[in-house]
Amino acid sequence: MEQMALEEAKNSYVGVPYSLRVAHEITSEGYGFCVSCESGTVVDVFSPSAEE
Repeated sequence: MEQMALEEAKNSYVGVPYSLRVAHEITSEGYGFCVSCESGTVVDVFSPSAEE
């Protein structure tokens, strides 16, 4: 299965309420994400860096 493009992932998940299903979908595409503590929604999807 081909990885979803980063912009497509952002369009699909930013603003969506956090759930384990959403978290699994994002991480299974190989991306990380940030969730707002105030709203409980995904506020960013990003490609993890190879740097430590």
